[in-house]
Amino acid sequence: MAVMMAVFLYPGWSLAAGKAMPLPVSAMPGEGRGLSLAVQAQVTLKEHLFQKYRDMAVISDDQYRITQAAIRDNRAHQTPLHTSELLFNKCMHDRRYSEAAITASLAVLDSSTPVDRARFMLLQAEACILRQDDVHAVQPLLHQAASELAAESRHDAAWQQARAMLDELQSGLSSS
Repeated sequence: MAVMMAVFLYPGWSLAAGKAMPLPVSAMPGEGRGLSLAVQAQVTLKEHLFQKYRDMAVISDDQYRITQAAIRDNRAHQTPLHTSELLFNKCMHDRRYSEAAITASLAVLDSSTPVDRARFMLLQAEACILRQDDVHAVQPLLHQAASELAAESRHDAAWQQARAMLDELQSGLSSS
């Protein structure tokens, strides 16, 4: 059964311990023998994003539950952006990509600056890239993030970081 399921995973992904995990591009069957540069770039991007969050230090499960409870009890109906980012990182680390995408999309609504909105749209795009195989669905998020960054006149460190994220995602998906 696991062998059949592996056929339906992303190109370059395998089942390990019952979970989908990216293979190194060099370990992909057919690497260099028919995979287009676009597919290779997408696989590399997915592998990079996966490792980025797997290697990241995140809050503990207990801290996650406490933070979630505090957000539910929050009467202001707005979550601080730093808290949203902590929750997002935890979800991505734990491979809960749908929950991470929802957390990022809610943070977009809580953001008050174009740079913050762009940054959380890009985080949402990262979650979508790992969650689904339809990379074309990510393009509207990238376009909107680019528009938000273009609307910002200050090109400070936060803007530059968001711009670098956008460039990385566009580069990894540009050939698709």
